[in-house]
Amino acid sequence: MHATASDPSPAAVLWLVCAVCALLTAVLATLGGRWLAAARRVHRVQVPARALSSTYVGPGTFVDVEYPGPDGRPLRAQLFVWLVRAPGVAYTFDGTVWVDPHHPADVTPRRQGRTTRATLTLILAAVTLAGTVGTGFAALVVRFGETFPA
Repeated sequence: MHATASDPSPAAVLWLVCAVCALLTAVLATLGGRWLAAARRVHRVQVPARALSSTYVGPGTFVDVEYPGPDGRPLRAQLFVWLVRAPGVAYTFDGTVWVDPHHPADVTPRRQGRTTRATLTLILAAVTLAGTVGTGFAALVVRFGETFPA
């Protein structure tokens, strides 16, 4: 199979992949940042909760909890408590939950709220950023190699 004049060079293909990765990085970083900000904007109050049952699943534990609603009646929810070792973060369920007072069913084990989707999106943005840098560097190297006569 012979290359024709209309075939793109390997460097051009790498530049195209680099551009797509850069665009994807920008979109993912924007989405992740917005989702993280939205999760942190929700005002939550800490209330006592009683663990009814728990199931360990590797990176965390599913915990069924009972906590007081705004009218004092008990509400129930199932939470996923990530096993995180960080300063100021309880390693397991600590007997409290954080509740959005405007939506009492919106309950989380930590104050910052539901940030998993945002965090995973930002991690994916970092991976695509690495792809952008890698393909950009590869395109430069290939383009430099193409300048030498065959």
